[in-house]
Amino acid sequence: MDSEKGYGDTIVGPSRRSQVEIQQQEDAVGSLDPAHVEYLIQRHGTVELEPLPSMDPLDPFNWPSWRKNLFLALFAFHGMMAGYVAAGLVPALPLMAKKYGVSLTASTYLASVSIAIYSVVPFLWLPLMDRIGRRPSLLLSAFGAAICNVGGVFCETYGTQMATRVLTALFIAPPTALGGIIVTELFFVHERGTKTGIWKLFFTIGAPAGPFILGFVTKFAGLRWVYGVMALTCFGLFLSYVLFCPETKYERNYYRRGCRRPASCGHVVPSQPSQLDFMKFCPVDLRKPWSWKTFLRPLTLFFSAPRIILPICAYAIVFAYANVAICLTVPQVAGEKFHLDSEGIGLQFIAIMVGLVLGELLGGFGSDRWMTWRISKRGGNRVIEDRLWLSYPGIVLVVVGLVLWGVKTQQAREGHWIVSPSIGAAIASFGCQVITTVLVTYAIDVDPIRSADTGLVINLVRQLWAFIGPFYFPRMFSSLGFGGAGGVMAAVVGVAASTLVALVQFNIVAGPAEAVTAV
Repeated sequence: MDSEKGYGDTIVGPSRRSQVEIQQQEDAVGSLDPAHVEYLIQRHGTVELEPLPSMDPLDPFNWPSWRKNLFLALFAFHGMMAGYVAAGLVPALPLMAKKYGVSLTASTYLASVSIAIYSVVPFLWLPLMDRIGRRPSLLLSAFGAAICNVGGVFCETYGTQMATRVLTALFIAPPTALGGIIVTELFFVHERGTKTGIWKLFFTIGAPAGPFILGFVTKFAGLRWVYGVMALTCFGLFLSYVLFCPETKYERNYYRRGCRRPASCGHVVPSQPSQLDFMKFCPVDLRKPWSWKTFLRPLTLFFSAPRIILPICAYAIVFAYANVAICLTVPQVAGEKFHLDSEGIGLQFIAIMVGLVLGELLGGFGSDRWMTWRISKRGGNRVIEDRLWLSYPGIVLVVVGLVLWGVKTQQAREGHWIVSPSIGAAIASFGCQVITTVLVTYAIDVDPIRSADTGLVINLVRQLWAFIGPFYFPRMFSSLGFGGAGGVMAAVVGVAASTLVALVQFNIVAGPAEAVTAV
């Protein structure tokens, strides 16, 4: 059987792993002192929790549900803003090309440059978040993005606007890859499918939501207000973090020793919960040394963790064809073929957003219910590969949606808008979101201790695959037509994605001696 390894902890393969986890959980519960048991029952109603929280009210697992969900909602919205500020420029591209005196193709780089930046920059943010904490990093991210978008309002040349787009992407990037950290630090195992799905839904929906909303802004308020709305939204997010979001990086070692933070922060655990200063803007550990290994550590997953990498590759393929390809061609189809203005172009994204929201019901909430049922059928054993069964309906829906979208787009008469391509896009988006939530949740569950590294690798593979797409999408559509291109993308998704998932689910990869090894 295959094996996985966290930071010094050995977790064995699918069937044996469940027995080990159950035994470890029973041992942990049995070793709790009566006061701890009483606290958990009073706070959570049960001691059957994974992971087991401490008795500290500052432990994020012990926060009230409303606070945890509010934090997740704000962080998910932050992730949505990454796609929003990039794709939101799409309806305004013709205006920017005219204003800056560049070709329409050159103007698209103002939007696409973010895709490449999102793939790499989170590798720099993770060490910063580990060193100074999640809260300060997210505050810096939101505030920096707001300032850069204010700069975009006043840009008069293509070069200066490109600079603001690059800087905005640098600041707004953290939630694109690091949602797994927040979900793992806030929620128990039985909640993570739904919560991961919420984060991924917001991130995925950002790309269609940006053009939909800013299409109206472009038409009725003008180009400057496109950047103005982005700036105001990012600043509102910054204020929300200030008011409602405490630090989630909880150092349990300090709690066991009686300290809330390192000595450099100068405060200890108070005796009464009312004295807990959970909103303090305080670095977690400024004494932690910087190391180049911190930046390279996530890349070791490519060589040591096929059960993480293969589902990630399957997800990246689906995302590129069922989300990026469709979103990027909407202006061409709606603008050039159907002769719609910026408002009409924005409206075409409604179908994509509807598909994503409905898909999340199955991929997130539905997959958690599915896992609960499978655990009961297995007599209490949790086998995380059971979640992968739900990826296959998602793949089928993506294939059907891409074919319908491509064929109906090609058959449509010029200047005559029809709804059929939008229905195909909605079906493909539905399947894409199911696959997104299922595969991302599975990849994180393989080794929760390395959820941050897994999130970075997910982001890297997805963004690089998405960045490559625009270089060959136009030629593919022009040479094959929309019908042929839709068929090719559907075939790639159907064969490649299903094969990669099956290799993991049926234990074809990751032999008995393989392990996920941290640096």
